[in-house]
Amino acid sequence: MTEFCRRGFGGDGVRVYNKDMTQVQAVQIWLNGAEEALTTALILLQSKRYDHCLFFGQLYLEKLLKALTYHLIDDHPIPTHNLVQLCAKISISLSEDQKKELREISSFNTTARYPEDKSVLYKKATREFAVTWFKKIEEYGNYFKSYLAK
Repeated sequence: MTEFCRRGFGGDGVRVYNKDMTQVQAVQIWLNGAEEALTTALILLQSKRYDHCLFFGQLYLEKLLKALTYHLIDDHPIPTHNLVQLCAKISISLSEDQKKELREISSFNTTARYPEDKSVLYKKATREFAVTWFKKIEEYGNYFKSYLAK
């Protein structure tokens, strides 16, 4: 297992993110994780596991934003599941409506994760609800991916 340390420079002057990882590798690891989360969300949607689908949908966006943190500002992501905060860290401007939607999507992480909150998401995660929010998650994912070209 790789021992993590603060970002610094290797002996050859190349910036590293742990003792073995470059910026490009850090971005790719987060992007790979994001794609895995999206694939899992889709499988769960098709399997009618709507609450878990939304959890993995949120995770997809979170991992994309964490990849963008390394890509755009060359820094470690903040340790949060809050998508609005992650956008603010990398200066992605959001309308009030977008903030409201991303706060709702962020809630899918905590309400699916903690037993005392699971029933809240389970009750509202109907097929229609899940399909609607999954489409929004895909739209935000495409929007966030557009920042990879910068």
